[in-house]
Amino acid sequence: MQPVRLVLLLLIGSREGENDFVEFPSVEEALAYGRELHGDRRFQLEAIEDAAGRALMSYDELNDRCSSPYPMPLRRLAAG
Repeated sequence: MQPVRLVLLLLIGSREGENDFVEFPSVEEALAYGRELHGDRRFQLEAIEDAAGRALMSYDELNDRCSSPYPMPLRRLAAG
């Protein structure tokens, strides 16, 4: 696994209109954090990039994935 960056467009504050980056060890972890931020008025999810700045996930795909319900893992109940 190579680290990835979640790209956020800042919507308020002194850096409004600038991008901020949050690094994660995997795309899955970046998506999980993106789900937490989705709909927050302070940020807009822009993309997921590799360490070299190449887009791994575009704006549309990122926002589609982060706005959909998080898939719940199936729990197995122990018999007994």
